[in-house]
Amino acid sequence: MAAATLEITDPKATDSAGINLSTATYTSMVSGSTNGLEYAWEGTSSVLLKNGNTSPATFTFVVPVPSGSGLSAIGSTPTSKTYSVAAGVTHYVPNADAFRDPTTGKVTFTVSIATCSALAIAQ
Repeated sequence: MAAATLEITDPKATDSAGINLSTATYTSMVSGSTNGLEYAWEGTSSVLLKNGNTSPATFTFVVPVPSGSGLSAIGSTPTSKTYSVAAGVTHYVPNADAFRDPTTGKVTFTVSIATCSALAIAQ
């Protein structure tokens, strides 16, 4: 997957110690399973998924199979987590360790349609 990097926004880095979510800079996404975004998992960050399209969007978070877990040997693989986001809606996703790739330390996700974006926030 050729994922672009999503930088994590730290609300404590500003003088006002907060983020105006309506004017924050979201990272645009390209639709398709070979595109997407990835960010370094920090254990306390969350993600806002923004659907700027007039149709519903499906955001898919990859749940990686840990190397040496034995899951592949028994024909078992985790299912990626999907979030359906209605047109014009911003959806909050708390970060989860299950999305972190143990090899790269990154969380990767894609979107089904264009005109969508994301914002990662440190907590």
